[in-house]
Amino acid sequence: MKKISLFLLFSCLIAITSEAQLKDALSMASGAGAPSPGSLLTQFEGALQPSSFIISRWSSSVRTSWVRGAGSVSDPVGMAQSVSVLSRYINPSMFKQGFTMSSITSTARAVKTYSDASGMLKSLEAGLKPEAFVGSWGSKRSGWLSALNLLK
Repeated sequence: MKKISLFLLFSCLIAITSEAQLKDALSMASGAGAPSPGSLLTQFEGALQPSSFIISRWSSSVRTSWVRGAGSVSDPVGMAQSVSVLSRYINPSMFKQGFTMSSITSTARAVKTYSDASGMLKSLEAGLKPEAFVGSWGSKRSGWLSALNLLK
């Protein structure tokens, strides 16, 4: 009887955790289950440590302007432009060895679809060192990536 109770408890915990992750992914979505590119962009920016930016260039007015613009992005080209601009403000020491900023810039010019723009943002995220992110990013990352994959 104890084994069955433990099994049921464990099963419930897994179900609750899975439901919470699904809710996180869906909360990133807008409308009828489609994620908002602007929301995904601003969530990414919010996941970066303030020290990840070139502080002398990433002033509060520049940040506010970027967040306002990125938050209203509604197409893949605008999304790519926002990613490209954001990447220019990130401190070069936050990038992993071998990552090149020129890849972001050249990709941004060629973006035509959400798949292209999502790939560009994923590339930027993957090119950053773990210390570039706030501590809670690890628990939110999979939901964010899932929502990013839903962009159409």
